[in-house]
Amino acid sequence: MTTKRPKKVLLIGWDAADWKVAAPMMDAGEMPNLTKLVSGGVMGNLSTLFPVLSPMLCTSIATGKRAHKHGIHGFSEPDPGSGGVRPITNLSR
Repeated sequence: MTTKRPKKVLLIGWDAADWKVAAPMMDAGEMPNLTKLVSGGVMGNLSTLFPVLSPMLCTSIATGKRAHKHGIHGFSEPDPGSGGVRPITNLSR
């Protein structure tokens, strides 16, 4: 009996990218690597969450949870050591 391997998925997150800009460039041959990726897979538009803030959205994609569950709401967070604010980093996640 052979075991079936799970299908692999590659999700590319390209902040602020838009197919309205990328597609004409692909058609003109200006983005051959993206064209190759799309021709061997699928592409599409994604819905988003609001507010449209990269740290919150990327963390939601990675965790499958919304901001009120994962705690990342923007680009900075309180710094308990100084009482000020600090930028969100991968350690915040």
